[in-house]
Parts: sequence; C-alpha cells; structure tokens
Amino acid sequence: MAIPYDTTSAGTSVRDALGHSYIKHNGTWTHLEKIHIKHNSAWQETKEVYVKSGGSWRKVHEGEHFLFSVYLNANQNGEFNLTNHLNGNGWNGTDPIKGFVRVGNNALRRQVNLGNFSADSLIYLRVDPGSRIQARGGNGGAAGGGAGANGANGQRALYSKTNFILDNAGIIAGGGGGGSGGNNSNYTYPVQQSNSCQKGETCYSQNFVTVFVPGGGGGGGAGYPNSSGGAGGSSDYNGGNGTANQFGSGGGAAQNGTSNGGGNGGNLGKNGQNSAGPGNAGTAGAAIEGINYRVQANTWGSGDGDIRDNTINS
Repeated sequence: MAIPYDTTSAGTSVRDALGHSYIKHNGTWTHLEKIHIKHNSAWQETKEVYVKSGGSWRKVHEGEHFLFSVYLNANQNGEFNLTNHLNGNGWNGTDPIKGFVRVGNNALRRQVNLGNFSADSLIYLRVDPGSRIQARGGNGGAAGGGAGANGANGQRALYSKTNFILDNAGIIAGGGGGGSGGNNSNYTYPVQQSNSCQKGETCYSQNFVTVFVPGGGGGGGAGYPNSSGGAGGSSDYNGGNGTANQFGSGGGAAQNGTSNGGGNGGNLGKNGQNSAGPGNAGTAGAAIEGINYRVQANTWGSGDGDIRDNTINS
C-alpha cells in the first residue's frame, strides 16, 4: 500500500524514523514501502531486505506492515484508542503496524491509548505546539464530620505497550490529584438568659448553644476536562474546580470551632494537598504509562519535550 503520511504533513523525518527505504528514480530519491524480487519467474514481496556493508549485514527494509496515519485535531474528553480505530479502518487484527499519530490544531486530548501491537510494530507520535494530551484531574474531597473525604487520584494521559517514537512539541500531562476535604465541627458557647423570679427582681440562668461550623471542600486537580471541587460543609465553603490550566483552591472554613479548610488540588502532574484534617489528598496520574516502549529517545523532532510529571513502565 502507499505510504499514507506525505512529506508535507509528516515531514521526511517521520518516514525516516519509521524505517521506510529510499530508491533513486529519475535522479530523485523517493521513499517506498514495498520491495519485490523476481523468484522462479514470479514477483514476490519481500519481508526484509539486508545489505552487506563493511563486512556486516544491515537491515535496510522491512515490509508487511499495515500503514496508517491519524490526525487528532479536535478536543476530545474521552479516550482515543488506536486499536479500535485501526479495526474500523482495514487492519486485519494480526499484521504488524507502522504509522503516524499526530495531535495538532491546538487540540486537547484527554487520553491516548496506543495499544498493544506486535514487537515489530512502530508508531511515530507527534504532539504539535499548542496541543496537549492531558488527563483529567481528581475531584476534591468533601468536608466531613470527624474527617474530610480523600481527594481522588488524577488520571493517566498516554498509554502504550507498542514501540513508539516521541516527538513532543506540546504538553503531555497526567491529571493533578484532588485536595482532601477539611472537617466540620460544632461550636458550643454560653448564653445568659434573664427570668422573672420574685416581684421586682430579675434572675439569670446560663444556657449553652451549639452551632454547626462548616469546613472546606478540597480543590479539584488540574486537567482536562475540568474536575470538581469537593462540597464544603455549606455551599459557601466548596472547593474550586480544577481546569485545564489551573488547580482548584480548597474551600476555607468558618470561624470558631475546630473546622479546617480543604486542601488545594494538584497542578498538572502534581499531587493534591492535604487539608489540616486527617484526610488524604489524591496522587497525580502518570503522564505516560509505558515509557519503557519509547524508542530512539530524543532523536527526532522535539524528543520527549514537556512531560508533566510522572512516567511509569507498563
């Protein structure tokens, strides 16, 4: 099949990085995907081509890949799953794959899943300037009685169990963790009350009044789409929502009593903050789960670029 990523949108570096061979035709070097040889009077497609250079054999071509190109150029708050996409676009489910995934046009993508393809598959992932793969942050914890609720964990952004080349000129970020909720409390104070006792005299008694003192909800973690701040003991003390560019602040606490405000949410790739109460903040999601499948590190384009913050193996 023809190479589906041209040199205008993909650049020659993508074809070079993915191992496409060249042939010189009419004085011009041109990429090609399939090479045939004539064997027993019949043309057959080669699987691999080697040349002997300096006394050593070197592989210069590998065929039999399903080739593809995907351009993610609009915001999406769900997950893009490459396996599902290729299943719906002609892949037979078994051939190795080779292709180009591009996130561009200032798009915000919540999660990108590059799948689990064969070991001889290879993906070139480019994130253009101004574009992001950016997971949702964790919700803030609600204020509670003895203790506020824990903040939720942020989500991971990029997942792969397929070899991929990273050319990141944008941002790849895990969602920030949600802040933990503060605690509510009660406040009791004395009130002196006058009563008639004997004629012409006033007697006083002391009563105690208990009032509810609301604590603050935790702030939501930064990410895409927005996360929710935790509910405070009353709506005036709710935590702030996390947005694509900013964590939500923890809600404050009313005066008197022993109530606490909620913790702030975490920024992109950062853990949330604990309140002064006993609740726990959420942890940040991984920017990349499957960093062990990233090959040719910092070789092409912008390399790893801006990754926030944590990367883990898959």
